[in-house]
Amino acid sequence: MEPRFVTWVPAKNGNHPKFAVHAGIDKGNKLYVARARYNNGVIPGKVVVGHTSAYISYDGKEVPMANYEVLVAPPATLSWVDCLGSNIPPFALPGGQDPNGETYYIGRVFHQGTVTVGKVHPSHGTCYVPHGGLEYPYTDYEILVKNKLGRAMNV
Repeated sequence: MEPRFVTWVPAKNGNHPKFAVHAGIDKGNKLYVARARYNNGVIPGKVVVGHTSAYISYDGKEVPMANYEVLVAPPATLSWVDCLGSNIPPFALPGGQDPNGETYYIGRVFHQGTVTVGKVHPSHGTCYVPHGGLEYPYTDYEILVKNKLGRAMNV
């Protein structure tokens, strides 16, 4: 049955639930939006089909996480829109927070032949993505937003 709300579902060991939000592709494998608790924060990242972890970026590194949450949503409730720096659109979907409580949003970029997902840190004006063991910064990225006519949120 299709979900009625946008919500986060616990997962582990590379698994993802039905209706997970598709975010990109890496070497032919689909990526889904994930987040994990790390260093007193909740960090948006990715889960890659065929891998045994989700990945977040933190302090210059790609960090594998065995336990995480995956974003699920009814069809047509979310969209990716262009974003630049700290110009966060009004319907951007919060994805977590840094250890000081600043809201992270969910962003994605084209990086080294992949479309990969990571965290948008508004005060930095940057989307940070995990890839190949490192964290990469981008000031020009796409951000995940709630569609105005989308269904109610439960985030």
